[in-house]
Amino acid sequence: MKGRPGNCQTDPSESMKLRLVNGGSRCAGRLEIHYKGDWGTVNSYDWDLPDAAVVCRQLDCGAALKAPIGAHFGKGSGPVVTWNVHCHGSEAVLQECESYPWDHYCTSHDYDAGVICAGSRSRLVGGKNRCSGRVEVLHRD
Repeated sequence: MKGRPGNCQTDPSESMKLRLVNGGSRCAGRLEIHYKGDWGTVNSYDWDLPDAAVVCRQLDCGAALKAPIGAHFGKGSGPVVTWNVHCHGSEAVLQECESYPWDHYCTSHDYDAGVICAGSRSRLVGGKNRCSGRVEVLHRD
């Protein structure tokens, strides 16, 4: 894509951790990434539902429902890890998506990206893989 410096350019040996905070559950909130020893955020410039879908899949939180922008879940702290993320929605993990190089950027948290996933209230059971099987829904615990 024109204007992007390629893939995320993360260190393949770096263990990536993602979390969603301030959303009321582990499957909704401001996206935070543990990168090079610090928790940071993602700028929501160009953030959309396919980007959120990858995060939801990576966190095993079901389908993506929304991709809130503009620090919808409050401003984070620490570095901004990347921005201008462009996922097709089929990537297994966020670091496979195109974006500006991952680093520790000192910039405003006014545009931190958020994610709202369907959650783990449903699951597929008895299929040949995690994408097939009988649907079970959690209802009243």
